[in-house]
Amino acid sequence: MKGRILKGIGGFYTIESADSFDLLTAKAAGIFRHQKLKPAVGDYVTLNDDADSYVIVDIEKRRNYFIRPPVANVDRAVLVFALSHPKPDLLLLDKLLIACEENGVEAMICLTKRDTVSKAPTAEIYRKTPYPVCEINATDPRDLAPVAEFCAGHTVFLAGPSGVGKSTMTNGLIGEKTMDTGSLSAKLGRGKHTTRHVELLRLKNGGYLADTPGFSSLAPACEDEAALAKRFPEFPLGECRFLDCRHKAEPGCAVRAAVEAEEIAVSRYENYLTLLKTVETAQNKKGRRGK
Repeated sequence: MKGRILKGIGGFYTIESADSFDLLTAKAAGIFRHQKLKPAVGDYVTLNDDADSYVIVDIEKRRNYFIRPPVANVDRAVLVFALSHPKPDLLLLDKLLIACEENGVEAMICLTKRDTVSKAPTAEIYRKTPYPVCEINATDPRDLAPVAEFCAGHTVFLAGPSGVGKSTMTNGLIGEKTMDTGSLSAKLGRGKHTTRHVELLRLKNGGYLADTPGFSSLAPACEDEAALAKRFPEFPLGECRFLDCRHKAEPGCAVRAAVEAEEIAVSRYENYLTLLKTVETAQNKKGRRGK
């Protein structure tokens, strides 16, 4: 029997049958421990019910897999950040965008609490990129229309800091009160964690949505400088004077020229340089270990 994992808690997995769409409960076969492979939410699996209980005996090849949050076979991501309260962490947002690029996931940037600001410079920064950007009030159902359209028919996750309205958005996209919502902690300046596990929920417009806790930090997986630059799709790569340009201080750099012409946001370029240092440091450590 074929199915898909919708939830996993304490070694038990809720599976949606591919034939009947019934919900079944299964455990993973012991063979996965030897393979160092653990079933994840979003996996397409094969079940065996020889002993009157369902057991996961095979996991289909994954389209992609995120370790944090642990979810597989994602098509699209909605990256949710508030325009204020909490102040948007643009470096975190850029790291999440890189993770999406690396895993072949289409990303939308959703900026909440538009009613709290008169101007939205964050929105203007990312409108200089190919990513779709929307500004919403998460509590207004009409504002969710572009997000619902982006998600419909796909497997999507919401990612971003606590306290930005992800749970409220989830309830609106699902069409019922599914996720608990928490208030922003005035003392800490961040939201209280209200989601304890990853679970695929059916969208009212078709597809699945996962609210994903634990996506608070992510190191770029890029192995070299060239790979990192490719994760910034607005960079005019291939137009620099030197083929090995790292877009730092080299003469004839098309990326820096685009920044000066305000075609690329300064913050995006500065975050690229910050992440470039991380990649260079990792390469240097790897080189020393190889000697």
